[in-house]
Amino acid sequence: MYRAAGLVLIIVAGAGLGFSGSRAMEDELESLNQMLRMAGYLKGEIRYGNASLYDAFCGAATRLPGVYGMLLRDAAGYMKERTGESLEEIMARSVKSHQSELGCPEKVKEDFCMLGRYLGYLDLDMQLRELTRYENSLEERLDAVKRELPGKRKIYRSMGILGGIIMAVLLM
Repeated sequence: MYRAAGLVLIIVAGAGLGFSGSRAMEDELESLNQMLRMAGYLKGEIRYGNASLYDAFCGAATRLPGVYGMLLRDAAGYMKERTGESLEEIMARSVKSHQSELGCPEKVKEDFCMLGRYLGYLDLDMQLRELTRYENSLEERLDAVKRELPGKRKIYRSMGILGGIIMAVLLM
């Protein structure tokens, strides 16, 4: 009786791992969408609001939910401190403080920080071009994840269930 219950639990745990991996892919997709939305809000604040970077970050932060709004709010707070850090360093510090909450890949986090390198010292037109370039790179990554998601979701789930079954068979 206990042995059968244990084997069923092993199979269920394997399936759970597979579904967890699948969910991580969906979280990455949502995170990329939020980063794209963030870039769009920043671009809008700069272009139509003719806002400084500090004001753009504050304005965009009010429109973004959760960790993404906090990310911009923290970066704006670091800007306000005027410690002499570059915008790239400010954005890196903000990303580092929310590292665990952001569900996007490291490359996307690095690109966000690198955006600060080119965004911090340029005129309005160059800032808008850099934000457009950043949006384009996010859209490319988003399209790639959307193409991969159905196949990888199925693989994660199947491998989780299969792994659980194999483990149960090996322990019989």
